[in-house]
Amino acid sequence: MNSNDNTMQKIVKLLLLATLAAAITACHKDKPIEPTPDDSVVNIEVPDTPRYLAAAGGKLYVTCYRQPSVARIDTASLRVEAVCPLGNYQPEGIAIAGGKLFVASSWIADESGDIVRDDKIYVIDLASFSVTTTLTVGLNPQRVETLDGEHVVVNYLGDYGSNPGGSCIIDAATLSVTQTGHEMTGFCTFDGLIYAYAAPYGSATVSFFSLDPTTLNVTPILSNVTVSNTYGIRVIGGDVYVTSAPYNSNGDLCRYALDGTLQWQCEAGMFPNKVEPVGDGTAYVLNEGSWGSSNASLGRVTLSSGNTTQNVFTPANGRNLGDIAQDVLVYGSKAYVTVSFSNTIEAVNIKDNKSTQIAM
Repeated sequence: MNSNDNTMQKIVKLLLLATLAAAITACHKDKPIEPTPDDSVVNIEVPDTPRYLAAAGGKLYVTCYRQPSVARIDTASLRVEAVCPLGNYQPEGIAIAGGKLFVASSWIADESGDIVRDDKIYVIDLASFSVTTTLTVGLNPQRVETLDGEHVVVNYLGDYGSNPGGSCIIDAATLSVTQTGHEMTGFCTFDGLIYAYAAPYGSATVSFFSLDPTTLNVTPILSNVTVSNTYGIRVIGGDVYVTSAPYNSNGDLCRYALDGTLQWQCEAGMFPNKVEPVGDGTAYVLNEGSWGSSNASLGRVTLSSGNTTQNVFTPANGRNLGDIAQDVLVYGSKAYVTVSFSNTIEAVNIKDNKSTQIAM
C-alpha cells in the first residue's frame, strides 16, 4: 500500500466518523451543555466521544464530539467538574499556552451525511473556562501542539481537493496567526522546533522535515528513508520515532537518527498513532485499533532497545481497551487515554498499567 492508499484510508475514516457523528446527534437532541461551576458537579451533563487531551494545574482537558465541547476533569477525583460548550463543529486537537486553551474546530456531518469543514481555533480562558474568541487558521484544522509555552502550532488538512492543507503558529499573547507556508500531515514539537511529515493527497511520496518557527526555514530530515503508510511522528531525546499503519494488519514503530539512520524497528499494534514517553526509559505506544472492532491497545516500548510489549493494558486490567483509542497523555503518575467510541477515558498507572475508567 502506498501513501496515496493510506490517505484514502484516512478519508474513509472521516466518512465513517461523519456517519457515526450523525447517528450520535440523532440520538441526543437534548438541550445544549452549559458551563457548570465546581460546586454543582452532580448536575453536569457529561459529553461523550472524547478525542484529544491537554493537562495543567491538576486538571485534564478533553475535546468531545457530542455535544461539541471541552470537558475539564479533576485528576485527583477523576470526575468531570466542568464543561465548556463550543459551536456546532466537532473539535479535534487541543493545547495549552499562555493561560489559554486552543481547540481545533474541525468538521460536522450535515443532515444529508455530507462533511462540512470549519477553519477556526477556539480560544478558551483557563481561569474562567469560557470561550473568549475564535481565530481563523485554515480549512479542517486537526492537531494543536504547544511549542514553547507561549505559542501553539496547528496543522489543517483542507478538503483533499482544491483547498490544500497547511500549518500555522499562534502567539498566545497577541493571538496573531502566522502561516508557515508548509503542509503538515502530521507533526510534533521538540526543543523549540517543529518536526513534521507531509503526505499530500494524491501524492505517492512522504517527506520529513524540521521547521524553525522563527525563520520558517525548513531542513529535510530522515534523508533517503521511505516509510509506507506513515501514521505518526514523535521526537524523543533528539531521535525520531515514526509509526506506520498498513490497512487491517499490525503496524510498525521505527526509531531513526535525524539523518535517517535506523536505530531499531519493532512491530506495534493495529494503527499505531502515538508514542508517549513515560520518563523511565520507556514509552507507551497507542494503537488506535480498527473501526467497530474494540481492538485498540496500549503497548509499551523500551526506547534504548526497541523491546516491546504490544498490549500491556489487557493483562493488567482483565479487559480490552475499547473502540478507537485516539490520544494518550502522560501527566503525573498516570497515562490518560481517550477511547472515543467506547466513550471512556482510562487513567492508567504508569507503574503497573492498571487503570481506573472515567465514563463519558
